[in-house]
Amino acid sequence: MAGTELQSAIRGMGIGVALIALFLGLRQWYEHRARGELPDVDRVFYRRQAVRRWLGVAILGTLSALVVLGSRVEPRVGARGNLGFVALWMGVLGLIVVTLGVAFWDSVATWRYARDRRRELVRDHVDELRRHMRSVAEAVRREQAEADDPPAAGG
Repeated sequence: MAGTELQSAIRGMGIGVALIALFLGLRQWYEHRARGELPDVDRVFYRRQAVRRWLGVAILGTLSALVVLGSRVEPRVGARGNLGFVALWMGVLGLIVVTLGVAFWDSVATWRYARDRRRELVRDHVDELRRHMRSVAEAVRREQAEADDPPAAGG
């Protein structure tokens, strides 16, 4: 009886992971469709991001299938351990590690992209301030030159 409850709980967990993968896949699809024209830098980033995230969805889908399958595999066959059971659950653990790796990879890539964009914005802002300061300085020089030059006597 306890084994059946455990198997049901594991199946439920697998279905839960499948629903998460479905949700993430739908979200990725929706975001892709909602995105308009982008500059080249952004387009490259979002294309790579899509690859990372679809990879994550595929891994989660595979993980959920293995968990559901693992709930049906008996740990023992006769009096001996079942190597298929061990291999399957080692695969599940391996996919969990790979999922965490892909999530970390995506996080670092997103952080780097945001950092580069912030730097670019600051650089553009500084350039704009320098242009403005030059134009103000030029206007001040013109005003001083006009003030220093006496008006021509006309008659």
